[in-house]
Amino acid sequence: MASVLVAVLAFVVVNAATSFFTGARIDLTEDKQFTLSQGTRNTLRNLAQPITLDLYYTHRLGDNAAAYGNYAVRVRSMLKEFANVGGGKVKFVEHDPEPFSAVEDHAVEAGLQGVPLDESGEKVYFGLVGGVAEPAKTTRVIPFFQLERDVFMEYDLTRLIVDLANPKKKVVGVWTGLPLFGDFRAQMQGRPTTPWAIIEQLKQQFEVKQIFVAADLDEGIDALFLAHPAGLDAKDQYAIDQYLMRGGRALIFLDPHNEASAAMRYGAMPMPATSELKYLTDAWGVEIDKTKLAGDIKLARMVNAGGPNQLIPAPYVTWLALKKANISRTDLVTGDISLINMASAGIIRVKPDAAAKVEPLIMTTDQTQEVDPKHVAKNPPDIKGLVERFKPSGEVMVLAARLSGITKSAFPDGPPKEKEPEATKPEDKKAGDEKAPETKPEGEKPAATAGDEKKAEVKPEAKGEEKVEEKVPEKAEEKRPPHLAEAKEPVNIVLVADTDMLADAFWVSIREFFGTRIPVPVSHNGDLVLNALDNLAGSSDLIGLRSRGSTRRPFTKVTELQFAAAQKFKAEEQRLLKRMDETEKKIAQLQQAKAGGAPGQPGAQAGAPAAPKAGAETLTEDQKREIEKFTDELLATRKALRNVQLALRQDIDALRNWLTFANIGLIPIAVALLAIVLSLVRAGRRKRAVQG
Repeated sequence: MASVLVAVLAFVVVNAATSFFTGARIDLTEDKQFTLSQGTRNTLRNLAQPITLDLYYTHRLGDNAAAYGNYAVRVRSMLKEFANVGGGKVKFVEHDPEPFSAVEDHAVEAGLQGVPLDESGEKVYFGLVGGVAEPAKTTRVIPFFQLERDVFMEYDLTRLIVDLANPKKKVVGVWTGLPLFGDFRAQMQGRPTTPWAIIEQLKQQFEVKQIFVAADLDEGIDALFLAHPAGLDAKDQYAIDQYLMRGGRALIFLDPHNEASAAMRYGAMPMPATSELKYLTDAWGVEIDKTKLAGDIKLARMVNAGGPNQLIPAPYVTWLALKKANISRTDLVTGDISLINMASAGIIRVKPDAAAKVEPLIMTTDQTQEVDPKHVAKNPPDIKGLVERFKPSGEVMVLAARLSGITKSAFPDGPPKEKEPEATKPEDKKAGDEKAPETKPEGEKPAATAGDEKKAEVKPEAKGEEKVEEKVPEKAEEKRPPHLAEAKEPVNIVLVADTDMLADAFWVSIREFFGTRIPVPVSHNGDLVLNALDNLAGSSDLIGLRSRGSTRRPFTKVTELQFAAAQKFKAEEQRLLKRMDETEKKIAQLQQAKAGGAPGQPGAQAGAPAAPKAGAETLTEDQKREIEKFTDELLATRKALRNVQLALRQDIDALRNWLTFANIGLIPIAVALLAIVLSLVRAGRRKRAVQG
């Protein structure tokens, strides 16, 4: 009875204890595939209203394509975790849209993408629809879960929820010294103008606000887009600095040499070719030297180095085509970008005591050299000379980077002081300086007579004027936000050392279709801008998300074996293929000769009449022996080629056989041997116990 009571008590205690661990899991994956980041948790816990997530997944897709089946398991698990962390604010429902069913109709109506699985034309679905009741049953969709974006799955899901919780378009402020919005003079005169393609794309996704002066940079800007901000003084840079200190985010394009600026004129004055934010970059701990450009012989684009009537192809070492290997695959801004075109880009260098954390986004190869801008400023540029003088430095140069972290203001002592107008200085005052009051900053009227000048001298002593002078500064101080010496939260900045890449010529081809401008991208420059602003305009939790490792684990050993075998037998395979091709040609020539030769074919003379049919079947003994010889040679060559191609797979097949044996045979054998050993040990213990 005591044993029964102890067993019952133990049963109750164990069940009570395990109830505290309901839903507990341990994530043992290398990249924590099934663990939500803190940013996602914050987003889900702060939801103001319930959100429904409807996953439409056709199970036949997973049955026919294992990669999608595995991906669906991960998506389903992640969505369940979203619902668990959401605390009742997130509802997850899964549907299997069978062909011609009401569920499929709902999927199509929501905007999901159907993909034909076979020749029957029946479509499969793998997408997500998120919805909220207010305002007006707002929905957001992921049309189809692409395998290529599996590393960004958590970000895509969290972004969908953020968009549902905040459906209003984000505001992007654009402050630029380039004619992004069209010709400057046409804008000033109110005439219609054509903006650059990058602005047209921004307006499709954001509310775009053009910034002309520092006062326009207010709290309503979700993200700041600075493009070639040439000529910004300390006051303008202070406004940008304080915007960032208050939690603002910025995408900044600077350039030591903008190639298009020299040809763009506003009135009679050329546009500045160089843009820099010296106060800010020094505070962040980075530098873009305006006397150095990045040259890379390996990434150089091929251009015509000759004249209009002379074609001389040559690599232009400062015009770079950056591929996947040169672009960060772990950052959300660049993770799905595979080609960026840059021209005369600067070099981002990190100082030893940098306040900000700098993560490279776009880099060169090590076949680089610093280039003086004077060599590309010529008309035409010295393309051939750059190649002739090129000496690789072995240095990998950073062309774009993300800056983050808690930083201090570039203006620790507060707003920069305005320069006192020279007219207010006491020195150099002469009798003819009667017009000096015109330049005074307090809005004083110009002195027309000597009497007026005297009044102006004693005017500050008047009581009424003293009150006015006291009120004006107080009013200005009320409008200005308090100075921040340190960022309230980690800054988020994407810095790019090139502005030419924004021009249409470097990333898009504009086509006209019945009066409609259709941009056709030729590189991903525009995607870089959209991705960066999309990321920066989101919440701090959303910005903090990074890509996770892929669930796909390719057999790297098999890939290595394939490459090694291909290199080993490549030359022999090519030789045999060439020999087989030559043999087939010789047999074809002999067969044509057997037919007497047809006009226009080998063995027939031009204009010669076709041979009679009877003669076509006549074949000499020598010709027969030649055909038999070449046929035997062809068969031998094909056999040798098959042996070479078989050898390409021998190591792979051997590895497969070993893995098959290990999984099917070795493990059971090992378990059986362990069981035998354990039984022998137990038998020995029993025998010793009996004997003792």
